[in-house]
This record gives sequence, structure tokens and C-alpha cells, in this order.
Amino acid sequence: MEEKKANDKSFERKKQQKRRKGSAPSNSQPAMSYREVRARSESEQKKKKQTYGNPKTKKSSRDPDEKRPAKQTQKKKRVNTSLSTKSEDDKKQRAQLPQRKNSQSGQQPQGRNNNYNNSQNEHTISGERKKHNQESKGNAPVHKDASPNDVKPSENASKPQTEQSTDSEINKNPQKVKTKKSAKPFSARKRRRKIFAIYSSMVMVILVIAAFLCLTVFFKIDSISVEGKTRYSSNEIVDASGISIGTNMILCDTDSGIDDIKKKFPYIENVAIKKNPFNSVTIFVEEAKPTTAIETNGKFYILSAGGKIIEILDTNKYNVPLIKGAELKKTELSATIEYKLDGMNEIINSITEALKSNEINNVSTIDVTNPSNIKLSYDKRLTVIIGMPDNIDYKIKTAKILINDKLEKDSKGTVDVSMCAEGGKYSYYDPSGAPES
Repeated sequence: MEEKKANDKSFERKKQQKRRKGSAPSNSQPAMSYREVRARSESEQKKKKQTYGNPKTKKSSRDPDEKRPAKQTQKKKRVNTSLSTKSEDDKKQRAQLPQRKNSQSGQQPQGRNNNYNNSQNEHTISGERKKHNQESKGNAPVHKDASPNDVKPSENASKPQTEQSTDSEINKNPQKVKTKKSAKPFSARKRRRKIFAIYSSMVMVILVIAAFLCLTVFFKIDSISVEGKTRYSSNEIVDASGISIGTNMILCDTDSGIDDIKKKFPYIENVAIKKNPFNSVTIFVEEAKPTTAIETNGKFYILSAGGKIIEILDTNKYNVPLIKGAELKKTELSATIEYKLDGMNEIINSITEALKSNEINNVSTIDVTNPSNIKLSYDKRLTVIIGMPDNIDYKIKTAKILINDKLEKDSKGTVDVSMCAEGGKYSYYDPSGAPES
């Protein structure tokens, strides 16, 4: 055993010298430091002592805190168990060899021959152990005739323990090794989206800047004009609109200006404000005309065709029909006409439109006291009965033909067209029932 240890030490020394001189093979690892070589040789000697010693008292040279793959540990365990079983079998063979020879020959063995046989058996067993250890460690077997200088260290033996474990892990589990993913290039779809986002953001910025300039620098009003015949002056209408020179055309509120003009001036029926391209504004106005009048609480409220109170008088000085039997909800000047009875506004509007379309100007009163029996006073000498508020335009047209073609100019009485309709119904004239003067 001492000779083997000496041979191992000499082998390690020569190996260290080769590494220092740089005579190691090309495929081996670079030269190690003296401390690393010494630590490694000591660890190998400990392993050899453990393998050559008693298997019952043998301890594993592996660090318990060291982490290795599960498959490698299983292989090592199998190798160790096989070694222990082999060592036990060798001892049994040693004990049984002389007994077998003695039993066969019936003579006691000589001491010299027994020692020779024991040494030869030990030599063969130690050779087998050495081969097995070299195979388990990944080293190539050593020939008997080879000198220690001819032995080349394998790649696995020259590698440190951590590198061997990492290589085995990579070979056994290639999927577990995490590699850094290289940045993939953008696809054509993502590239188009990115370009679209960049251009859209640029367009948005340009639009915001343009809107800011338009609201602060450009499109300022230089001139304001008024068109249309009315009893009010142009300056009064412009002041009422709230539009002034220098204001921005985009920020100019034309709807509020139209409402303000209509409220302030009762005789203005329709208003329109137009923004011209060359920083100018034009106000179009249309004057209201009285169409009917209604008496409430001793006052005569003059109404326009658009349904607006344009004037309040003590007497009806205008030659317009006077409405009887209707009451107003609002009596303020420039207020929109609203009657207390639902549907009355539609009835009166349809009557006034029919009179206008048929060019009848001699109607003095419109009596809607009974909405199902409407009556008109024509020229203060004829009473025209309309009846129900349906087919009003046809009934008034029939009454006009009857008065102008069938009756004399100074005839008085009643013209009943309540039963007249498109489809063959009739109308008649009664000399009695003239309207009160």
C-alpha cells in the first residue's frame, strides 16, 4: 500500500510539472494553481483511502450541502453499493481459498505459498477496484505496462466539480437551461401600427396648434352689416345681437344673438346671422305683420303670423280679425302665443292660413267660443258657419265661391258650410241670422 501511495504521489508530481511547463495536451484544461492541485490531490487520496478501507466503516467523501442532479446521485449510489458488495465477496474468497485447497489435498498449506497467493489475489482485486474507480470517475483505464508519464488525464478529470455538474445537467435536461431570448424584429403589422401612431400623434399636435392660432390670432370680425326693412335702426340691432368688431368668428354665438334680437324688438319676426369668409358678419331681419287680435281684460293684443305678441293697445286700430272665446296664458310683449285651451293654437293658425291663401280680407271676427261650432263674420253682414275644425281650407274656399258668385253684394244672412266636404256634401244660404253690428 505504501508503494502505491508513493507511485500516486510521483504521478501527481509529474502531472503538476507537465502543467507548469505547458506540455499538457491541447484538449486539456489550462494549468491549475499550486493550491488547487494540492487540494485536489488530497481529496483524491481521501477517496482512495475510503475505497480501499473497510466498507462497513467507509464514509462518503461527498459534501452533504453540495447540490447535484438526481440521476448522478443514483449512479454514484449504485457504484458504491457494488463496490461494497465486491469488497465483501473478496474477503469471503480470501478466507475460503486456503480451506478449499486444504480440503482437496488434505494437507496444510505452506506459509510461503499462502502469502504468495494472498498477495496475488490482493493485486488482482486492487486492479479491479482501480479500474472500477477510474470508470466511475470518468477516467480511462491504465494499462499495466504503461508508465505514469504516458497516462493522459481525461477531460472530465481535469474539469472542476461544478463544471462537470453543469455539463451533465445541460446534457440530461437541455430544456431546463434558460437562454436569453434574442430581441425579435417587429412584424409588418406592428410596424404599420407604430408608424400610424407616430403620424396620428403628429397630426394631433398640428391640429391643436392650428386651433389655438385660429382662436387667438386669426378670424377676427372686421365689419357687421344689417339687411332688411324694419322700423329699428341698424346700430340698435347690432347692439342687441351682442356681436362686436374684433371678436373671434369661431367663438361668436349666433343663436344667442338671434334670441336677444327677437326679445328686444317685438316687430322683428325672423332673424338670421351669417358669417362671411372675409371676416365680416351680416344680420338679416324680417319685420312682423299683424294678422289677428285678441281682447283680454280690456286690452287688445296684436298677434303676428309667427305666433308672437307684437303690440298691446287699448283699441283695435288694425284691420285684422278679432278672436273671440280664447284666452292667453302669457300677455308679455314679444312673448310666444299660448292659449289656455289645448289645441286652440292649431285651430286659429289653420283658419288664418286658409284666409290668407284664399285672399279673403273682409273677415272681422273669428268666434271659437265653441270649438265644435266655429263661426266667422264676413264684412259685418254675413255669418259663415265652419262647424267642426276639419277641412277648414275647403270650407272657406266654398264659402268664398258662394258669396262671390251666388249672392248679391248687399245680401245679409247666414252661409252654412259645416256639412260641406270633398265628396258630394252640400252647403246652403239662409237670409236670416245676420251678424250683430
